[in-house]
Amino acid sequence: MPPLQPLPRTVPLFHNETLDSFLRRLAAANHLPADQLLPLLEIRRTKKTPVNTFLEPLAAAAGVRPGTLELALPEFLDADAVDKPGAIGRPRSTLHTAIQRPACRRCTHVAGITMPVTCWTTHDRNACLRHRLWIGDGITNADEQVDISGLPDTLRAQRHHRNLVARHGRRWVRNAYPDARKIYFTWLQQTADPFDLLDTTRRILTDGTGKPPSHDLTLTMVFHPQVVTLAGLLASRAWEHRAVATGHVTWLVGQITVRNILLGYVPKERTDPLIQWVEQHFSTHRFVAFHRSPRIYDAFFPRETIPPPRQPDEADAETRWSPFHPYYRC
Repeated sequence: MPPLQPLPRTVPLFHNETLDSFLRRLAAANHLPADQLLPLLEIRRTKKTPVNTFLEPLAAAAGVRPGTLELALPEFLDADAVDKPGAIGRPRSTLHTAIQRPACRRCTHVAGITMPVTCWTTHDRNACLRHRLWIGDGITNADEQVDISGLPDTLRAQRHHRNLVARHGRRWVRNAYPDARKIYFTWLQQTADPFDLLDTTRRILTDGTGKPPSHDLTLTMVFHPQVVTLAGLLASRAWEHRAVATGHVTWLVGQITVRNILLGYVPKERTDPLIQWVEQHFSTHRFVAFHRSPRIYDAFFPRETIPPPRQPDEADAETRWSPFHPYYRC
């Protein structure tokens, strides 16, 4: 039988920590190899083992109530368990697109944790506004997190990103954001840096070891505001309705310059990454709208977080069935 009392040393819980991260910390605190902790608790973990089967024995070993551990680690939360307090808005860890990243190293220190912590997170959490650290794209361990106090536009972009989610719906901003990054950095590869912007920026930035960030990470942080703005533009329905009405994407192209995403942008051929994205966007929406299946819809446009409960006849505010005309000109 697994122990009914806590292990000699317990560890503080951290919000949205991954199960593996918590097990590593608990094992290290008790001077155990990480792979020996579950066998010691007589817990057999396989790919087919429901994770909730070892919620209670792990909670007993950690010295916490099962409900408390369940809310701390998203893997114990069922994506359909919208009736549980604290579950709504939490990251869905079962998605193939689910994101794991190191928690802000300063937040963990404030919580009394000295070991690295890995958390389930959402696409919009790229900067810790409390501690002004870059914790998002390009970070693989806590020591790589960069102090971005010298990049006020990047800090403002974090707030802008959060507002876009509230305005357009998390599903749609999440759907547009990775594509916006890919499109924008494809554009950047085709341009030069005549003012040595990146090298100048690297001189004022340092990571947790006191070293300047890599070139790629600097690129990600410096142009994050433009990527967020582009993601918000692509996530909106404004350009879709205009494209349907006019048969072309001139308005969308014009907004790239108007919103200071890329000055003087004019696509020169159909291989332009934005034009290719538009074509794929229309094609995907038409396919999903034709089948009208909630399962297919959620497969193409998955929810990033656990949604709030709805009445049986209540419409989903984030559902968008395609009204697009099948043909258009670029």
